[in-house]
Amino acid sequence: MRFKDFFDLKLSEIDFPSLILVFVLTACGLVAIYSASSFVGSGANMQYFWKQMLGIAGGLAMFVMLFSVRKSFLLSYAEVLYITGIILVIIPFILSMVTSGTNRWITLGAFQIQPSEYMKFILIIMLAKIFSESRRSPQNPGYVLYPLAVLLLPAALVFLQPDLGTTFIYIVIFAAMLFASGYKLYYIFLIIAPFITILAAFNSWIFFAWGIIVALVIFLNNKNIIFSVIMFLLNILVGIMTPFFWNAIKPYQQQRILTMLNPHLDPMGAGYQVIQSQIAIGSGGLHGKGFLQGTQSHLHFLPEQHTDFIFSVISEEFGFIGVSVILFIFCFLILRWFRMALNARSTFSAMLIIGGTTALMAHLFINVGMTVGLLPVTGKPLPFISYGGSFLLTCFGLVGLVLNGNAE
Repeated sequence: MRFKDFFDLKLSEIDFPSLILVFVLTACGLVAIYSASSFVGSGANMQYFWKQMLGIAGGLAMFVMLFSVRKSFLLSYAEVLYITGIILVIIPFILSMVTSGTNRWITLGAFQIQPSEYMKFILIIMLAKIFSESRRSPQNPGYVLYPLAVLLLPAALVFLQPDLGTTFIYIVIFAAMLFASGYKLYYIFLIIAPFITILAAFNSWIFFAWGIIVALVIFLNNKNIIFSVIMFLLNILVGIMTPFFWNAIKPYQQQRILTMLNPHLDPMGAGYQVIQSQIAIGSGGLHGKGFLQGTQSHLHFLPEQHTDFIFSVISEEFGFIGVSVILFIFCFLILRWFRMALNARSTFSAMLIIGGTTALMAHLFINVGMTVGLLPVTGKPLPFISYGGSFLLTCFGLVGLVLNGNAE
């Protein structure tokens, strides 16, 4: 086998506008990290800035690899990649590699690898192959069984680590790719409804209202009474079982969810991060306080300000205008990539683009949502902007996968 049998750099086919905007976002991240890590001065904390520069170099290498790998290779070895990814996710459990109370990392000397991050690429590739080669009609309810099984195995393992944020991202990737493959929205609703039922079960009135909505959707869209009754009863059963699910997750995860609903329940504990983030975002106003002038970050009131809450730092120092520019760039990229998917040369290429775009979009949605207090604090960074070498590898790798799908 020759190198060119697996890789083809195809420089002439890179979508340079996308790449330029990604670099703009990355540069904004460097500026924000410099500010967030310089509150003590220019001493040891500047290591975050220089480590991020090193992470960018690694991210570019990941981009080149996933952009240049031949799609024929991905199609041929999707199952091998999937099995390898599952084994890597299982290893921390087998070897009892516990880091901060979780089984997410494989430790190799001074280096740490988070397999669930790289499972995102593998899941996208595997689902893209399944949806592009399926002989069943998307109108057939059984069309979803195999891809759903492919999703549930890594999702269950990652949930047990525990990592609720990554589990949610897997589910969103699956739902988006399933919808793009032509699967009926009604059946996607049936798959997602139980997850909403779990959330609704925390309030009896909301659960009752959601039950009415589920009943209306099911009975109005399906003439098979037996099937409709079974689907409705399954959702009710999930709601009844929710207390058991609730007791199965870690106490700190329970506290995060409760704090999302009301951060002031524990203002000096679990709610502290969200409250300080909201103060930082609100104090930025229209124009912001100016570069290096953010009091919440520079007086160190805001925890994890260079990683999960970097959006709050930008909001405080550059205001509504600054974050609007960043969100506009993200929206432009997402719309551009979805347009690429519509014009893709094959179903497999379209699925790669949809999967990669959705993964980045989910990270954006979760990060911004948790910094403003609309979602639980799940530890999902802001793409291209938050500090973190491993996460930069993921982000640039997803860009490589998207632009690979767009190439010939």
